[in-house]
Amino acid sequence: NGIKAMLNGSIASLGSQYVVTLEVVNAGTGESLAREEVQAEKKEEVLNSLHDAGSKLRRKLGESLTSVQKYDKPLSEATTSSLEALKALSLGDAKHQIGEEFGALPLYQRAVELDPNFAMAYARLGTVYNNLGQSEMSEQNRKRAFELRERASEHEKLYITSHYYADSGQLDKGITALELYKQTYPRDMIPSNNLSAIYNSLGQFENALDNARQAVQLDPNNATGYSNLAQAYAGLNRLDEAKATLNQALQRKLDSPGLHLQLAGVALGQSDMATAEREMELGKAGPDGEMNVLGGRSAMAACRGQIRHSRELGQKARDAAERLNLKEGAANQYTQEALVEAIALDKSRALEDVAQALKMSNSPRVALNSAIALAVAGEDKRAAKLVDEVARQRPYDTLVQFVSVPLVKAQIEINHGNPAKAIDLLDGAMIYARVNTAVLYVRGNAYLKAGQGGEAVQTFQRMLELRNVLPIDPLIPLAHLGLGRAFSLQNDAAHSRIAYQDFLAQWKDADADVRLLQQAKAEYTGRGE
Repeated sequence: NGIKAMLNGSIASLGSQYVVTLEVVNAGTGESLAREEVQAEKKEEVLNSLHDAGSKLRRKLGESLTSVQKYDKPLSEATTSSLEALKALSLGDAKHQIGEEFGALPLYQRAVELDPNFAMAYARLGTVYNNLGQSEMSEQNRKRAFELRERASEHEKLYITSHYYADSGQLDKGITALELYKQTYPRDMIPSNNLSAIYNSLGQFENALDNARQAVQLDPNNATGYSNLAQAYAGLNRLDEAKATLNQALQRKLDSPGLHLQLAGVALGQSDMATAEREMELGKAGPDGEMNVLGGRSAMAACRGQIRHSRELGQKARDAAERLNLKEGAANQYTQEALVEAIALDKSRALEDVAQALKMSNSPRVALNSAIALAVAGEDKRAAKLVDEVARQRPYDTLVQFVSVPLVKAQIEINHGNPAKAIDLLDGAMIYARVNTAVLYVRGNAYLKAGQGGEAVQTFQRMLELRNVLPIDPLIPLAHLGLGRAFSLQNDAAHSRIAYQDFLAQWKDADADVRLLQQAKAEYTGRGE
């Protein structure tokens, strides 16, 4: 891996004292390049002794006095004064690195119990909660880490700051912080990995690919690097490479349920249902595996128009989430179902699910997801109230201000017969919403209402281009219906017929009483409603 030298360390007990040894060796020959040994009178002094040994070693290796002084904050001040807390963090990191977030969580919690001022442990908790879909808990811990950042090392401070901005929706600041992190510590995979995740979420798959490749090269034993790399390949419609990347991670013994669920998604994109089923079964492993698989199967049923079956599976997914105390995840399952039900013209059921979601969680994410479902269902005032409240709470959040707010307000304008205004509202969202199917769906419908068939065709085709990166998104099959309507506006009967047929084929096993299906069939046969 191009390693020139390696730092080895040990802590040995000597009666009531401890001996801390640091040694730098030539990675090729094993020859010692520098060595430092210090004694600690008691366990509580080990971290300070480690700091002293490190400072002396850096000077022996030729680091300038100015540099040593600049980055010479004692470990007890820069990281933690508790050796046990540091150990808990390290054990948590080992779990987090291979995607075992539920295994990492209690270890990070233990670290902050041992040292309530341990900034890096709070930062890691923020990351893990975010990965588990618990945005409120994530934000609480990120904020605490940010408040304590002056107690962190320069390296840790960059981690804390970049997560604080990026995970709170302040994307420009987050990307800037990550680029600085990357330049300052070029051997750390984290900034490249996190940049890849951001670019994937923005649909900038080439940028995501470059950063994910760097992350995997820097740390081939971190599962998340492979996950982000595979996501980028899928976004570029390079499914064979996505599959190979995920299998490479499994070959390195980085097995996790998340990797199997990604492989299932790739298999769906390749129309390999047998492999998809096998990978989903493997994805059930781990504490949250069953919840994730049930949620995925619920979405797959919705993709086929099987709304009742989707709801049944969704209830099982919610039950699994609640058993894990992931109430926000359970609430978001309700909002996902509510949006599909609203689009399928089952307003009463959609409103019931929104009510349940808001009762279960008051997180901004749940509120925003509820707002778009309410807007599609025609509950304009309630939708506007929810989204306006979140917007006031989060003036700094790029995605709230430039995506969620315009999305809800655009749907309200459509409801009021103002499609041109809806289109204008969504113009600014497109830079951030390339993979946001709700934005594309609402924008496509606005073009239909405005009689702009050509623009509607382009928008719904963009939705279909996301099939490989979002293989179980229930809105994507609806793009075929949108295309049928758009081609009809252009008096292109042949392409309109094909698009309707594609939609009806995907919904061939749909519940017969779904009003949207009945409407689509009536349009296809030319009988009207």
